[in-house]
Amino acid sequence: MRTAWRSWFWNIVLMVVMTVMAAVLTGVALSQKNAVSAVGFGIAALLCWTGFFRAPTLGVYAKPRGVVVREFTRTTTIAWDEILGVELAQGGGPPVVTGPTAPVIRRRGKGGRAITVELNALGGYGLFRHDASPGQRAVADLNEHLKHWRISQSR
Repeated sequence: MRTAWRSWFWNIVLMVVMTVMAAVLTGVALSQKNAVSAVGFGIAALLCWTGFFRAPTLGVYAKPRGVVVREFTRTTTIAWDEILGVELAQGGGPPVVTGPTAPVIRRRGKGGRAITVELNALGGYGLFRHDASPGQRAVADLNEHLKHWRISQSR
């Protein structure tokens, strides 16, 4: 049973894009004569360098405390006791494909109402159907982790 789900291909593509953007913005910032422009481009370059270092860690992880969802701009940790279930959500799409799908975590929010957290990094389109898509495998594995956590809590 897996504990980490991510797309290495897209994470590496994002790293390359962030590297190119960061290098260009750094060069522009260093070549600016106007201090305000230099600071503006420098901040943009810093954000791109941060994205470069963050790109390989994007994904979803099953940890002992819960599920960690690491996105480009934020990291969310959902405790196992808050999770109501994990399922594959189907969106509308062009008739040629089966439409976009993405795993979602249904969690208990404040006041007991259900909140849906979409795991965008694991989403996909039904262009190439296999026995199980990466999203379907992630849903099955996450539900298995949730089941094991609930069993360990009932002892």
